[in-house]
Amino acid sequence: MERSDKALLAAFLVAAGLGTLGHCLLVNDGAVFVAASWLGDAWGLYFRQVASRAVSTYLEFGPAQLVLRMAPLSASAFDRLAHILYFAAPLALWFCLRAIEPHRVFSRLYLAVVLALLYFPSEGIVAIGLWLIWLALVADPRRGPGQITAATAILGGALVFTHPAVAVMTLLYAVVGAGLGAVGRPVPRRSLYAASGLFAILLAGNLMVSRLLPPTNPLIIAALASGRLAYLDPVGLVAEIGRFPAIAVLWLLLIGPGLFGRFGPGSLVVLAIVGLWFAAAGTNLLTYLAVRHTALYVLAVAVTLALTAPDQWLRNAERGFMLYAAIAATAAASYAADLLLFERYVDERSMPGFVNVETMTPERWPEPVLKTSLAHMLFKWSAGPDYVRDVVVPTYDWYRLTLGFYSYFRSDRESVLFHPTGRPGDWLPFECPDIDVALAAARDATDRAFLAFLRANLCVPSGR
Repeated sequence: MERSDKALLAAFLVAAGLGTLGHCLLVNDGAVFVAASWLGDAWGLYFRQVASRAVSTYLEFGPAQLVLRMAPLSASAFDRLAHILYFAAPLALWFCLRAIEPHRVFSRLYLAVVLALLYFPSEGIVAIGLWLIWLALVADPRRGPGQITAATAILGGALVFTHPAVAVMTLLYAVVGAGLGAVGRPVPRRSLYAASGLFAILLAGNLMVSRLLPPTNPLIIAALASGRLAYLDPVGLVAEIGRFPAIAVLWLLLIGPGLFGRFGPGSLVVLAIVGLWFAAAGTNLLTYLAVRHTALYVLAVAVTLALTAPDQWLRNAERGFMLYAAIAATAAASYAADLLLFERYVDERSMPGFVNVETMTPERWPEPVLKTSLAHMLFKWSAGPDYVRDVVVPTYDWYRLTLGFYSYFRSDRESVLFHPTGRPGDWLPFECPDIDVALAAARDATDRAFLAFLRANLCVPSGR
């Protein structure tokens, strides 16, 4: 491995280790995936609601379910295992890329983009891994037409079940690639033909899956619809990058070598100062939630530019990747520090049984924060008089249903801190009849009590 490979891999391992120790997946959608995997039939409880992303969700969370079926684990041990295997999934895809790629463009870009996505259980992590494996195969001059056709058909079928935005990503690759060819910087022509075929497969496949395997939970239907719009709103995409300057620097480090050539020492110093500062002082949960909307598109543009002259691009990008790894690792450390403070805040207020945090006295539980202010961006530690109470907890607890899952696993099933539901915007991931099924097959009395709590507080009537 070259220096940039080692730097990116080291940053990934640091982020994965910190994320596992800090239970990072239990402060957003990951809490639902982990809980569904622990409490019963994950497909019946939740995974079928996102059936169009089944390949991604099962690669990320399926292995932990298999181990749980074969060996008795405590809830705390399962949480750790689920995190470890979640982080192992992109690492396995990275190894696959290194084994088949004609040059290091693909694996290096993949590990870099994954670092920006890692703390949100985004289906894009698997989607871009499989997409880059496809592109590495079809852009390789050693592959014949039959291999290209087979790779497009097989991987296209898998990509249908990863994330709908992959279709837009493929179209973007084809359009940018054709445009570069028109100005004398061609990408492998065979890859453009294959991209046209893949786009057709994805378009037809996504339409078919949406008709045959639709979600039935009305709240999930609304959430997925809102999410799709976020991927197609150019003004919103630009605004999200602007809210987190460290992400803007990361994306520039990926696209820059193909647009401007090698970064000079002066520009690297400026990018380092801006990127490292905002990674340390402006990273929070919303950073990783927002970045998923632009990551696939930035990757598509970066790899297209790189494929016009791969060897030169790798030389131009080398120092940028080193800086990229440092910024990503700094952001992970900043995030992990916040999670440690959040963890201590929750632990100090945990007690046996089910506790409504909004009735706690004498200190009132902080209200959630759904935005990032200028103070959060520039110096988050001074964004409130009490950093933990006024910044950390409102940010990491904005997803109100997560607290119950987080405290349940964090206390090894002894304590559940929760917010009452029923407010506008509250999201309930489970349908009540599915919880009834899980109740009938509950592992023990403790899980049965928690499922009964979910049945009473965190489920919606069946939409079927």
